[in-house]
Amino acid sequence: MSELMVLLQALLLIAGWLLFLRAQTELRAQAARQSLTGELEELRQTIDALLQKLAEDAARAEARLEARLRELERYTQYAPLACEPAAGNADACLTETQPTPPAPFADAVDATPNTTAETLTPDSGYNSTGSATSLYGAVRMLAAQGLTVAEIARQTGYAAGEVELILNLTRHRTEENE
Repeated sequence: MSELMVLLQALLLIAGWLLFLRAQTELRAQAARQSLTGELEELRQTIDALLQKLAEDAARAEARLEARLRELERYTQYAPLACEPAAGNADACLTETQPTPPAPFADAVDATPNTTAETLTPDSGYNSTGSATSLYGAVRMLAAQGLTVAEIARQTGYAAGEVELILNLTRHRTEENE
């Protein structure tokens, strides 16, 4: 009978050990789930904060774009009109006058960085362009003054290839009219 008691105690110890291992495994799994849940909650909060910041940044960017668009719309009221002079009358467009921009915008145009005297400014005559008020008159006027393509590109903001294209088209049009 004592052997039976020892065997029963051994079985109870084995069962207890197995229950302990099972409980330990479940506790570890639960701790891992809680850890993952906590990490997921932190990630969710971080994502929410980033989305909110992104929305605020987008709203600020949209406001800046709208302000720039209003400024450009205001400026286009004062932009030179395209003019193609009649053959043999290159000064035909020079008689048109353009209103001056309002004072706040004129200040923004005058706030150019320190450059050479050849820089485009509202009163330098370049904005009225070479053959008067055509879109690319500034390029033609600067070329007529003997500036290089690179200098013209720097002063007008066009790429060198665009300047060359404008000058080639002007030359081609002049040859057709002769």
